Amino acid sequence: MRVDDGALARAPGAAPAEPGAATRGPRARMRQVIRRRPTVEQLAVLLLGLLVLVVHDVGYALGHPFWTDEAWVAVTTRFPLSALPATTSATPIGWSVLVRLFTVGGDQAARLLPLAFAGAAVVIAYWFARRIGWRWEAASVAAGLLAAMGVLLVPAMLVRNDLKQYTADACTALLTLALTSRLEREWSRRTLIGLSVAVWGGMLFSATVAFMGVAAFGAVCIVQLARRAWHRLMEAVVAGAGTAVLMLGVYEGFDARAVSPGLIAYWSAGYPPVAQGLHATTTFVTSRFDAVQAYLGLGPAWLAIPLVVAGLVTIIRLGRPATAIAVAALGPEMFAVSALKKYPFLDPRTSTFLFAVTVVVAAIGVIGMCSLLRPWLKGGLAAVLAAAAVVAFAAGARPYVRSHPLPTEDVRDQARYIAAHAARGDVILVNLSSNWGFAYYWPAGHPSRRPDAVVLQGYEAYFPDQPRIIVARNRDPAGVDAALSAALARARQRPCTRIWLVRTHVLAGERAAWAAALYQRRLSNTPVGDNGLSVVQVGGSAC
Repeated sequence: MRVDDGALARAPGAAPAEPGAATRGPRARMRQVIRRRPTVEQLAVLLLGLLVLVVHDVGYALGHPFWTDEAWVAVTTRFPLSALPATTSATPIGWSVLVRLFTVGGDQAARLLPLAFAGAAVVIAYWFARRIGWRWEAASVAAGLLAAMGVLLVPAMLVRNDLKQYTADACTALLTLALTSRLEREWSRRTLIGLSVAVWGGMLFSATVAFMGVAAFGAVCIVQLARRAWHRLMEAVVAGAGTAVLMLGVYEGFDARAVSPGLIAYWSAGYPPVAQGLHATTTFVTSRFDAVQAYLGLGPAWLAIPLVVAGLVTIIRLGRPATAIAVAALGPEMFAVSALKKYPFLDPRTSTFLFAVTVVVAAIGVIGMCSLLRPWLKGGLAAVLAAAAVVAFAAGARPYVRSHPLPTEDVRDQARYIAAHAARGDVILVNLSSNWGFAYYWPAGHPSRRPDAVVLQGYEAYFPDQPRIIVARNRDPAGVDAALSAALARARQRPCTRIWLVRTHVLAGERAAWAAALYQRRLSNTPVGDNGLSVVQVGGSAC
């Protein structure tokens, strides 16, 4: 049975478009969409997306306190909205805006945001693989299901419970590919504009969609050039140029300020050593592949690479060459960007979108091979092969399902304990890495911010209206010593005052600096509970 692309453009069971529908205004079309009842397939796909709430331990995600890398995202909600461009740092500003919508004062409800994008990525993966141009209806549905299950269960997505934009990276990358495929299916200026908006608009929520967008528009132009489709080539070039201008505007307006020498140095381990020659570069690439192989979940390279190649060949055979070229170009593009020290290569976190795209292409490859073998195999055997692929992939993902990967850096309970037990005159000394988390969880007053070139975020949170809260300006011995001196000077203004030490994300050198600073002043700190909080009694045994 052959299913043409026009038939697949409509959900099975959906009513055909009414005459004149294309000439109706946007409001009329919107009312028609609202009145339309969802099909069984649409409901099933929605259920697939909601399965992220099953494969992730939502209770754990909502109950576990934010650690440092999440805290400086969450703390932006404590500052005025007008301060967002200055406080969002390396996080896309649209993501920080959405965090505000999900935040309920002082808790971790915002972690539902990455789960929402993960669910959306599952749905998009289904429709992308489903409408890639299959000539066999069963293959079309099977590809959609396998791709959706792949994104749902790929380990790189299963470990993404943190308040970071990495699931949005996967979602926007898949959306870009789906729109590229749709553009190849039915070329129109509206679809071309939709692809453009998905790329530059997606940059408000994901930085990596820029890489996917460049690959997509470049691939579309290459295909039109090869086909000598000059009119379409001109439209694609104009749309690509306009998209590039808008992308540059988003980057300069919101992202450029976050790129600093410190950030480049932080990711230095992810840059290929091209200056050291071919051998060093090859060793680097293979070691990075080995390091992230478990996050991909496709098994050893001898199995994963043929599946991805089969997926690319299948996409081309189904009439989507630009989509295949865009996917194939991602790897070399990311390597080139990394060689220029602009983005880390194959980092488990920042390359989440690459893993999701790769798994979807591999899923298409599995169904493509089953379709090719169908004339020689009975339909039932082909279905068994596809089911076996699902079982094998799910078995590999099993250790990551409902896993608890978040680091334990409990500023929340430290802040709550101090708020409940500290005397009014007690001093609160916060180490540098805890400033964002403490500012988010501290229940009294509102934090302010001050520039700090030491941290990659470019600022730290502090409390000028509460001078008893002292935030260390650095993690080195001089910074620790200065912070402790300031705390002691304030504590000695009143007899028998305590200094509460809030410390998380403490490096070995910083830990030694704290120990030395306390020893030099003959002070001892007493741990309080098991969350890292400690207290120093100023005044000796007389207190």
